[in-house]
Amino acid sequence: MVEPLSRPSERSGEDVDIILTRLREVKAFQRFPPPLLLQICACAFYECLEKGITLFRQGDIGTSWYAVLSGSLDVKVSETANHQDAVTICTLGIGTAFGESILDNTPRHATIVSRETSELLRIEQREFKSLWEKYRQSLAGLLAPPYGAMESGSNNDSG
Repeated sequence: MVEPLSRPSERSGEDVDIILTRLREVKAFQRFPPPLLLQICACAFYECLEKGITLFRQGDIGTSWYAVLSGSLDVKVSETANHQDAVTICTLGIGTAFGESILDNTPRHATIVSRETSELLRIEQREFKSLWEKYRQSLAGLLAPPYGAMESGSNNDSG
């Protein structure tokens, strides 16, 4: 895993600009209100994963929320306790987000594996909870339908 640009606490204006530029390149983030974008820039970590890296496993208790800046990741679900039995149910691409199970500390519903080299923004639980309280509407719009529906426990109707 690549070192994040810098710890958010010691982040310079330049780092914030880099992250802001990357966010603005992703269509899904263009709808966000500017104060939300700036807060994401201030608290997010930038991470680059090589292909085939498991970000987290089904059943783990999460610590972070993620947004995809580039690349793609497979969402794998296993009906058994064995990770070898996991089946890919969907792929998360640029502008999707995942990991909102951290809002209520429920175990991860799926295993996430990078399908190719991927750039992610990672926001730790405490910061994400405070962003969610203020900007729930904007953030909820990022959740990919299969995964978002799964996370909230609603049944996903295919329309």
